[in-house]
Amino acid sequence: MGTSVVVKRKFRRKRVRLWYLLLTVVFLWGGYVYVFVQRPVLAQQAAEKSKLSNALNLSKLQYRNLNRQVINLHQNSYIAYVAQKKYNLVTPGEVLFVSK
Repeated sequence: MGTSVVVKRKFRRKRVRLWYLLLTVVFLWGGYVYVFVQRPVLAQQAAEKSKLSNALNLSKLQYRNLNRQVINLHQNSYIAYVAQKKYNLVTPGEVLFVSK
């Protein structure tokens, strides 16, 4: 009876050591995957997110400018201003001076 208890203790110790070894291997593998696989992917995604965020802000600014231009195009005073500047149109009674 004494030898079976010793054998059981040795077997239990081996099982516990094997369990710790397995846990260590799993943690090391997880650390490797995080450092060499996940971090570069996360860094790349963060850079892409930043790039897309800048593009979105630029698009929003362009949208606001175009929207403001549409509103201005519905006003007669702005239409007259554009006609005078772009197409050299004059209102009746004005004299056009061209400089070279």
